[in-house]
Amino acid sequence: MRAPLQHVVLVDLADDAEIPAMRAASDRALPHIPQVKGYICGTPVDIGRANVSGDYDLGIIVQFESVDAYKAYLEHPLHQELVRAWRPKWKKSYIVDFAP
Repeated sequence: MRAPLQHVVLVDLADDAEIPAMRAASDRALPHIPQVKGYICGTPVDIGRANVSGDYDLGIIVQFESVDAYKAYLEHPLHQELVRAWRPKWKKSYIVDFAP
């Protein structure tokens, strides 16, 4: 999984019972957006390291070939629908974009 642009979203949901549903919704939508070159979604893993943050419920990484592809993804109906459905259910989030 390597592409020039990485989009990382860490989400803490208001209701932990919704974690499987948000994960399933992300799995159904994000990999099917044409601009997405790589996608992975999962939950925190506690291996006992004090300096590793686990204060989120779901981690999502989406990869793109270019900034233009990323911008098109942001406007894609599947992404927009996912955001409309789930952002109101977030307690907090941390989003970063970087290039390797």
